[in-house]
Amino acid sequence: MTFRPLPILTVATLVALAILISLGVWQLQRRAEKHALLDQIETRAAAAPAPIEILLATGDYAAHRRATAQGTFIAGHEVFVFSPRSDRGPTVQGYKLVSAFALASGGTILVDRGWVPAEWREGTDVSAQQTEVLEIEGVLRPSSRPSTFTPPPDLTKRTFFQRDAAVIGKALGLSLTTTLVLEATAKTDGGPEPLPSAINIPDNHLSYAITWFSLALVLLVIYLRFHYVRERLKFRR
Repeated sequence: MTFRPLPILTVATLVALAILISLGVWQLQRRAEKHALLDQIETRAAAAPAPIEILLATGDYAAHRRATAQGTFIAGHEVFVFSPRSDRGPTVQGYKLVSAFALASGGTILVDRGWVPAEWREGTDVSAQQTEVLEIEGVLRPSSRPSTFTPPPDLTKRTFFQRDAAVIGKALGLSLTTTLVLEATAKTDGGPEPLPSAINIPDNHLSYAITWFSLALVLLVIYLRFHYVRERLKFRR
């Protein structure tokens, strides 16, 4: 075999190949990290519930843990997070009721008490809440982050489109103990229906890696074919 590569084309091809292969390797690394995160979430969700004060002391390890909290709801400090649902057939407009909760041990958190249909919101005086000490069991979830297309909150109607604890806390004039939201797993006052958040963590990294590696292979074939057609690559028999 004789091979007389064109210098400029060869350098450009090698650079392109290095980039494509590195992108494929990076996607495989991201896939491993994503699987480790999913395993971590599953392990935390399987752990027994613990007092929220103990879990919050662990920092980031508190996320996705089952927790219990004692305290009282702060009347007049609740918002509605727009959350249509379609798990029971046609899409139904509704909201998640998120209320400020004063911990008996001190500090304030946000509790996602569950889902309510739009008509429930219109016909219920949410501010008339129980004031006795309650014990709530739920799951600590990270705040949601708005995207470019997320509408701004309607502060007049206390309607939000993402469960962003920092934004909600600021709107309610609260200094929150954590930006994690306690997602109730049982009815807190006979009203909202607990609705667990779906853990939506896309795992498309393998297909992306295959795409980058395939492009690298195609580029290599084109490079060799180019030289073969111009008789700069010859195979001796």
